[in-house]
Order: sequence, then C-alpha cells, then structure tokens
Amino acid sequence: MNKMAEQIGALAQDKRSSAMATKKRTAGGELAEKVSEAKQTALLKHTKQQIKDMQLSLFDLAPWPDHMRALPNDFGRSAIFTVRNKKVPRAALQGQSIYHVNKDVEITYTGIELRADDDELVFAQVLEYAKRTALGEPVSFTFYELCQDLDWSINGRYYTRAEECLTRLQASAMQFSSQRIGRLESVSLIRRFRVLDRGKRTSRCQVEIDAEIVVLFAGDHYTKFVWEKYRKLSPTARRMFDYFATHKEPYPLKLETFRLMCGSDSTRPKKWREQVGEACDELRENGLVESAWVNDDLVHCKR
Repeated sequence: MNKMAEQIGALAQDKRSSAMATKKRTAGGELAEKVSEAKQTALLKHTKQQIKDMQLSLFDLAPWPDHMRALPNDFGRSAIFTVRNKKVPRAALQGQSIYHVNKDVEITYTGIELRADDDELVFAQVLEYAKRTALGEPVSFTFYELCQDLDWSINGRYYTRAEECLTRLQASAMQFSSQRIGRLESVSLIRRFRVLDRGKRTSRCQVEIDAEIVVLFAGDHYTKFVWEKYRKLSPTARRMFDYFATHKEPYPLKLETFRLMCGSDSTRPKKWREQVGEACDELRENGLVESAWVNDDLVHCKR
C-alpha cells in the first residue's frame, strides 16, 4: 500500500497543470508522511478517492503494451479461475474460500464459478479495452470485436458465450485481504455490464471496471504476457503460466499445490501428473517459457 500511495502521489504531480506544481508537491509530500502512520483501511479509502478525483486510468498505474495483456499477481497465484471439466456444470458459490498459494492472502468469493477456459480470457481482454479509460467510467465494444480479439469464431454461439462470461464476471463479489493491501470488502471483476441497442446493427457492450481492481495491480504487483500466445493455451497450461509468470525466478511448485490453485477435481494423482506434464510441454512449445518439467512431484520452470 505504501508503494501504491507513492505511485499515485507521483501521478498526481503529472496530472495537474504547472500552475499547481507547488500545491501538488505539498499534497504528495503530506500523503507520503501520513502513509507510515495511517491504518491500512484509512489509507486504502484515501487512495481510492485520489484515483477517482484525478480520473486515473488503469494504464496510469499499471501500463502494458497493446500486444500484451495483464492480470494481478494475486489472480495468478489463486484459484479464482478453475480448470474443471467443461461437462461439469459451473458451481454456484456463496462465500466460498478461494485457495491462494500465499498463506497471508484470504479470498472469499460469491457468484458463479469462473473458469480459465473462457472467463479469464474475457476478463483480460476487457481490461485491455478499459485500460486507458478513467476508472469507473464506461467503455464500450462490440461482440464482434471481443470474439475477434479472443480468436473465437464470429457467430451467434460465441457471441452468446461471450455475453455469458461478461454476465458471470459482473455478478461476482470478492472479498480480499492481505498484509500488502489490507482488506477489500466487495470487489466485482466487472462493476457493470449491459448490452446497448440489443438486436440492432448498432448493438454494443458497455462495461465499467471496478475501481478497486486497480489496488490489486498497483505497486507493480501484476504480470504482463504476450496475448497471441497466451490465448492459445489450454486451461491447465494457462494456469501454470499464470503462476510462473508472477516470479522472476519461479520456485518449484508441488503438484498438489498446483491442483488446488487450479481448482481441479482430479482425484487420480497419476492422471493429474500426466496432465501437468502435457501443460509443461505446451508452455515450452508455445515459447512462453524456456523450459518446464515435472520431477519428484514438483513442477519446475525456467523462464
């Protein structure tokens, strides 16, 4: 949180006119002095208000190139997006504890189960559309644009699939707490979603990103990845990359820890090991990592 406050203080100086330079520096200095004394909740509330007042965008706080996409590290290390079998109906979760590899992070989720197969991709692409828009302001796009950017087929079936993903993301409610940022009481991955002029040629999707999402990105706690390669991954390979990409030098990951992080229902260790081995091969062949392999019930990666 301290680093995020300093980052926003610096952005405040860039956002205002030169005539306000002295006032900016004073405000930034006062904020920096208060950081060490403020309680996490008070600091978080103040920081979010600054973001709103200065009309900051996600790109202001967590920039990434247009050929890449980005997700918070805490999503890459948790079971927010699962790899359950497509034939298994999505679970309706109520106050469900979500697994995270870091013990100090607690996530509670209410909503329909989100999956790496589609929901994760749609969320990443929506963040791309919204990244240069002031947080809390609406951004619009067509189902055609979304399906094209996801490399999905352009037809009614996939338009429906995209809308279902957006609806699930909007209907989500997540409580998040960690030593780094304190506590977020209620965060939706998408704050609002609606279809404008449905059934007409001018039909467009309109979404708003929850301003609290930026808190998870701030302080460089996010991961960037090459979109063209990432979107082609299988769900298991994608979740593996999510985790390893959050570390400059990835630690070996226990197979069971990875299974929990994937939200997998696999009950056969041998089959899971084979599935993970195939995901390692996929990452290596895709060129997203130099090498990945399974040895002694540990998943290894060299980026």
